[in-house]
Amino acid sequence: MRHFTPEKILIPVDFSDTSLLAIKHGVFIARFTKAELFLLHVVNLHYEAQDLFLPYVQIDQSEIENKAMTKLESLADELQKEYGISSNCIIRTGSPSFEIVHVAEELNISLIVMGTHGYAPLQEFIIGSVALKVLTKSPCPTMAMNSEADHKGYSKIVLPIDTSAHTRQKVNYAIEFAKHFNASLCILGLLGSDETNEKPGMELILSQVKVLAAESSVSCTVNLLEQLKNRATATVEYIKHHAADLIIIMSDQDAELTGLFLGPYAQQIIHASTVPVLAIKPIDLSVNDVSILGGTSGL
Repeated sequence: MRHFTPEKILIPVDFSDTSLLAIKHGVFIARFTKAELFLLHVVNLHYEAQDLFLPYVQIDQSEIENKAMTKLESLADELQKEYGISSNCIIRTGSPSFEIVHVAEELNISLIVMGTHGYAPLQEFIIGSVALKVLTKSPCPTMAMNSEADHKGYSKIVLPIDTSAHTRQKVNYAIEFAKHFNASLCILGLLGSDETNEKPGMELILSQVKVLAAESSVSCTVNLLEQLKNRATATVEYIKHHAADLIIIMSDQDAELTGLFLGPYAQQIIHASTVPVLAIKPIDLSVNDVSILGGTSGL
């Protein structure tokens, strides 16, 4: 199981609006938890003519890296003046998603906070965003957000629970996160149109999660949505109508891939959510852990 222990926070910065928004979230968490902050810019040589280096001229790699470091350090200085928090600046060259994951592994990062768009928007649309690749490969939890995810703190957190084997692995992390920020939890049970027989077991799981939250003095509500054709759409709509400001999911919650999905659950959530999405990569379970309702997936 995962625990919320934010000792080191990594923020990939490409100077796009979404990465600057991610900085606000990352700095807020770092200040609140006393975590060490790392700002990372990856020089993507395939797209070196982006706004950072306009007007476009042919320059060598070292010159690009120096320019990027100057801009990153300037940003770090601004954060120091505005928030009183110091940042470690890192420049890498290569594939953004690969380098972000590599730095996270190298520095034993606890949490990555990043925007969902940047580096190469058209390519991202075609092959999947850098954020999505990081979410699926990151060694640590990753918070991603689009431009609509304005920063207002974390007071109401949505925690979706489905029938997948690993769905409960995020429960302890979510409760600990909520406790840190004095937030309430909205536990959201999700049942598809072909899962009517799972309802009694799901209700039991939801009640267990509520008890765990109460034991940690975390306020929570429980809602069960049934007969769903698309869990991601239902989740996003729930967030909009309940004024939530964070959602915590598993990064491959769609591993079972049934006909209920228009596409991968995590990807739909990340692209459609108007609030930040904190995704947690599941820990491998034994072959016998086939369902949340089997009682072996653990809280």
